[in-house]
Amino acid sequence: MNLADIPTANWLIASVTLLSGLLISMVVGRAVRSAAKPLNMQKEMAHVVARVIRVVVLAVTVVISLDMLGVEVGPLLGALGISGVLVALSLQPVLGNLVGSIMLQAQRPIRTGDQINSNGHSGTVIDINGRAVALKSFDGEIVHLPNLKVLDEPLVNQTKDEFRRTLIPFQVSYAADLRMTQKLLTTEIRDLPGLEGAPPADVLVTGFGDSGIDLVARIWHPSEELTSRWLISEAAITIRETLSRHDVEIPFPQRVLHVKGASGLPLQD
Repeated sequence: MNLADIPTANWLIASVTLLSGLLISMVVGRAVRSAAKPLNMQKEMAHVVARVIRVVVLAVTVVISLDMLGVEVGPLLGALGISGVLVALSLQPVLGNLVGSIMLQAQRPIRTGDQINSNGHSGTVIDINGRAVALKSFDGEIVHLPNLKVLDEPLVNQTKDEFRRTLIPFQVSYAADLRMTQKLLTTEIRDLPGLEGAPPADVLVTGFGDSGIDLVARIWHPSEELTSRWLISEAAITIRETLSRHDVEIPFPQRVLHVKGASGLPLQD
């Protein structure tokens, strides 16, 4: 089709449509960025969403404008579709992580400031961007976990609730008074500073070991990692000191060996 044969009115309508699409895309983009804070959306993610919306609106506007000018858009759309598939395949990991970021933002299993455990790494979430979740480990290292990995693997949010529980197993000798020991340790652990407001700790007998009776102290403590490490340490020290103060023995592992001589009889002194 000769461009000179296109009526002036069609040119005007197509131009107005194109300009309107451009204006709409800019307005929508700004609206998305403005709504980021009220919706608690990451700033970078808001920019990505706004950019995607702008591209989609502009693409639709261009197609409509070309159709108004009498241009056959079918072959063009077919070519763009094939090119789009090829580009999508080549950028699959990038696009996958981008979609993963949007899902993390929408579902909100984690937020900036949460302490998590994922893919064998633990730390505090410092950023959720279009490619990865950035963690600051408890040793001060920065770890970037691809968004798809975070979604595909088990994800533990350690600070989702105010308190979490830790088990401290230990043993006492068979000669120990179990009820007295249980009562003493429960009282001492519950009185530890820093456990105020947490569900009460308890001490349970769990079985009979080779060297002594198995017990476990179940301690609820604040979820924040450094605080929890300190309180777990204090609880373990309290258990040891309480048992020592009341002469309750913590048994060492014991093994009995029977050694036979060449004749098969036990050796004699």
